[in-house]
Amino acid sequence: MRDKSKQVAASSSTNDPPKKKQRVMAADIQWCINNKDTLTLKSFADEFGLLDRHYADQKQLQSELNLFRKSKAFKLYWLERSRKRTQLDAHIGCAEYVHDVVERETRTLFSTVTATDTTTLTPTTAISSDTFSSTANDTIRTTDVEFETEADTAPTEVTADPLAEDVENMSPLTPWIFKDVDVAELFTRSRQAVNRMSSNHLFFIESSVHELLALSNILLLCPGQHSPLCMNVFTEDVISELSKELLSEIMDFNLDMTDDACMKLARIINNVESNIQSKDDAELDLLMLGKDLNSFERSLARGIMTEMRKLPQMAMKTKKHIGECELFTMYFDPILSALLSDPDKNVLLRWSNVTGDETGELRPDATISKLCQRDFGPSLGFGEVKLARPSTDNHALCHDLLRLATFTKDTVDVNKLQAAMNFQINGYNITFFLTRLRHDGMYLMQEIGQLIFPRSLEELASFVNLKNIRTLLM
Repeated sequence: MRDKSKQVAASSSTNDPPKKKQRVMAADIQWCINNKDTLTLKSFADEFGLLDRHYADQKQLQSELNLFRKSKAFKLYWLERSRKRTQLDAHIGCAEYVHDVVERETRTLFSTVTATDTTTLTPTTAISSDTFSSTANDTIRTTDVEFETEADTAPTEVTADPLAEDVENMSPLTPWIFKDVDVAELFTRSRQAVNRMSSNHLFFIESSVHELLALSNILLLCPGQHSPLCMNVFTEDVISELSKELLSEIMDFNLDMTDDACMKLARIINNVESNIQSKDDAELDLLMLGKDLNSFERSLARGIMTEMRKLPQMAMKTKKHIGECELFTMYFDPILSALLSDPDKNVLLRWSNVTGDETGELRPDATISKLCQRDFGPSLGFGEVKLARPSTDNHALCHDLLRLATFTKDTVDVNKLQAAMNFQINGYNITFFLTRLRHDGMYLMQEIGQLIFPRSLEELASFVNLKNIRTLLM
């Protein structure tokens, strides 16, 4: 019986459900419950040191980042990123170029096939590779492979470049006889030579400015800077004499300041630079001097007076902190505006950098505009500005020169002008050009002057000399 009672007690104890383990709250939760009446975010952060831990983690992460930046893996990572970006850009550029070329060539081929289908051939005419004339062989070219004819090959259709056809098939220009030489014929020969050269290789802007302009019917005349092709076609004597003759047509060499006025002007500026005379007194002297000068000389004196007010005492040492806007407004605008702007005649020199009717989507840095009531009318000239920095290479300067030539040629055509003036600024150097339609089918872009503008009041004193004054007045 006792054993039975033990068994019953044991069985009853085993049948009881097990007791659950009492749950222990986290320390931070328990603290919040205990301090629920006074609980704040600040007290909680202070109690458990959250801010200190955050700052410690931040310092550690920043330290690891600095170490990583100095490591080889960091440099290799960004080098690879740069490499991939360059590859993608090159791939996109090449794909777009190939797409444009294929589309253009397909369109040209389609038009050629259409024209061939509509052409009626005589029964006795046999189409073979021997029927191409020598002239056609000179002008016909493919995009990538030079066209060669073989006696035993099948006839092949190739498309001719429209510009090449225009050059080779252009009608002869009206003769222009100079020194027993037909300048118009020589210019036509040079254009045809440039066209043949372009069928074999690409032109580089830096070394082929004259050739590129010749394709646009522009003859560029710069003393001592003509291309070998130009010298071979025209010869050095002809091109030199032609430049002098054309310069005498457009320049008025009688515009000259008297020696007395030139000396007075130079002395006034020198006195200001030497602190012998104040700028206010110098302005009064220049105004008095202007009474005895003609309108051109008076404008030049007024520009020099404004330049005297704007220029610093000494030239700035660091050129990299001078921007384009500061360059032309402080150093060039006082004199150029005095000479090229005339509000009384509705002419303004604008440093606007905006598009115009003659420039399309391109924006010249400066424009000489004719005012028509309350609006800007025809453009009489243009200017391009480049800073004297290592990034300003010959390619950038030649590109600006091509832009100026195109601008002035178009404005002469659109506005029916006799001539258009342009200037190119490179640092403190400025070169003036004049573009005009001198002969039927020939535009002349001729250099008419070159100057180095002053960078300070000290250099302005040496800038005011007879040579520079003559260049500005002419």
